[in-house]
Amino acid sequence: MSLKRVIINADDFGLCAGVNAGIIKAHREGILTSTSLMTNTPGFEEAVEMARQNPGLGVGVHLNLVRGRPILPPEKVSSLLRSDGYFYGKVGPIFFGLIRGKIKIAEVEQEWRAQIEKALNAGLAVTHLDSEKHVHTFPPLLRLTLKLAAEYAIFRVRLIRERCLAWPPVQMIKALVVSRWCSSQRPVLEGMGLKTVDHFFGFCQAGKVSSGWLQKILKHLPEGVSEIMTHPGYLTPELLELEKKLGSYYINRRRENELKALLAPELRPLTAKLGIRLISYRDL
Repeated sequence: MSLKRVIINADDFGLCAGVNAGIIKAHREGILTSTSLMTNTPGFEEAVEMARQNPGLGVGVHLNLVRGRPILPPEKVSSLLRSDGYFYGKVGPIFFGLIRGKIKIAEVEQEWRAQIEKALNAGLAVTHLDSEKHVHTFPPLLRLTLKLAAEYAIFRVRLIRERCLAWPPVQMIKALVVSRWCSSQRPVLEGMGLKTVDHFFGFCQAGKVSSGWLQKILKHLPEGVSEIMTHPGYLTPELLELEKKLGSYYINRRRENELKALLAPELRPLTAKLGIRLISYRDL
């Protein structure tokens, strides 16, 4: 059995039809093994049906406090929302809102429970929990995420463990901070009987995943279990229209490039040659 295993995960399943189509194509024809489902966005129902038709694809829940409207009635989670009833659309207001006590953890818990239960009630065997823009890694929210993973018997949570070089260095600094947050909670995760990956790749590469970069990562993959985060999809008029409501997102214009990378014909033979096992979170 190979000592090197890798989860190739696509974030944002359920965002819209174009993203859903790209993720399924990357799974059927490329090396994608896993995805993270947004439950409060327009493509949710279609994504659920696609997941049923592709049982080999691992499906986690992409916990969301950043984009779109909440699952719960706005009056129940008002601290999480702008005046128009949408999430803030950026990480900054969430981060500082939590620090200042403006955002109520109890409301986050209620909303995230609703998101998890929506996926479970759709009949999905949820493989893991992660989040839009990694907000679940902020220590108070990570402790909540671990609690929910154990309570709903999901047992697997994305933790970030990545050192990367990037210019300008903002993303590199973010990766360092998030990795330290995750490291501080790793003993808690393990003590609760939960599982995560040993290594993570893609924080600094978000929106810039290429076939060459994937080959480089695979050729130097460390022993243990790694996750490679990707964002495949198609840039459609629907997605551009969604940006007007959910906020602009630079990755949207790079999704087709990431899809092309995941479909590169040389990747699957390379994993076989290197003895790398492609898995999903359900295999942890």
